[in-house]
Amino acid sequence: MLQIKVARLSALTLVLLGAAALTSCGGSTAPTPPAPQTTTPAVTPKAQDAGNQTMSAEEAQILLEVNAARAVARTCGDVPYAATTPVTWNGFLAAAARAHTADMAARNYFAHVSPDGSTIAMRAEAAGYTAWKTLGENIAAGYTIQNVVQGWIDSPGHCKNLMDPKFKEMGAGYTYRTGSTYGTYWAQEFGTR
Repeated sequence: MLQIKVARLSALTLVLLGAAALTSCGGSTAPTPPAPQTTTPAVTPKAQDAGNQTMSAEEAQILLEVNAARAVARTCGDVPYAATTPVTWNGFLAAAARAHTADMAARNYFAHVSPDGSTIAMRAEAAGYTAWKTLGENIAAGYTIQNVVQGWIDSPGHCKNLMDPKFKEMGAGYTYRTGSTYGTYWAQEFGTR
């Protein structure tokens, strides 16, 4: 999984950093998907609501597992992380994650940037997540609900997004599409406003 970190500065400069591999778990034949994407703008946040709070069973399971993982100190690659606070569900981030997984499945691609150039920042803002300070994205494909979060934990770059105490909110999305290359597509969108 290729790890992409993107910083949005006042000049909208994009910085791409690093690479990490997401290994398969439990005998999964999952492909090696791109890694997390992180974006940081220079915007002052305003108080906003958290959007629609409805979650699918898969999304609720991801939130539960992510918060259980954040409650335990761990090392992600060579970076130690203390246990940290749970993330809260954000419906705007979930809408962005759902749209991205549906798009990847429908157009049969797997990447942080869509074929038309849509990025995590563009998707989050289009979904209503505005005035953000920081965004991060983990994606996966070919995994089941039983092993997707563990796959992210086992990958240093994804683990860093998952454990990063600067992230306060999360939304997740899941799409299954018969006949697509990977079948299952997952996205976690992390943010702080």
